[in-house]
Amino acid sequence: MRRKVKKAARFGKRVAFLALVAIFAATGAADAGSTPPQRKTLPQDARFCPSWAEAHERTLASLNNGRPPYPVRWKGCVYLKKGAQVDVVGSDDEGTEIVYRGKHWFADDPLF
Repeated sequence: MRRKVKKAARFGKRVAFLALVAIFAATGAADAGSTPPQRKTLPQDARFCPSWAEAHERTLASLNNGRPPYPVRWKGCVYLKKGAQVDVVGSDDEGTEIVYRGKHWFADDPLF
C-alpha cells in the first residue's frame, strides 16, 4: 500500500514540475514577443505617477479643485516638460507608461 502512495506522490511531483516548466516557457515566449521601449519626445507637459491608480486618482481629484473626496496618501509624481526624452513602454486609451531615469511612471492620459 505504501508503494502505491509513494508512486502517486512521485507522479504528482513530476506533473507539477512539468506544469511549471510549461508555464515558464509560455511566459518567456510572451516576454520575448513584447516590443522594447521606444525613445520619444513628450508632445506636451505631463504629470507621471508611480502607479496608474495614483495617476487616475489625481485626475479625478483635479476635477474636484484638487481635493480628493476622501483622505489619501500619495507617493509623489513627477512633472515633465514638453520636449523631455522618455522611453515609452506602452500607450493606449487608458494611459501611458514610460521609463524615466530608470523608473516606471504612469499617466492617466494617452499622450502618444
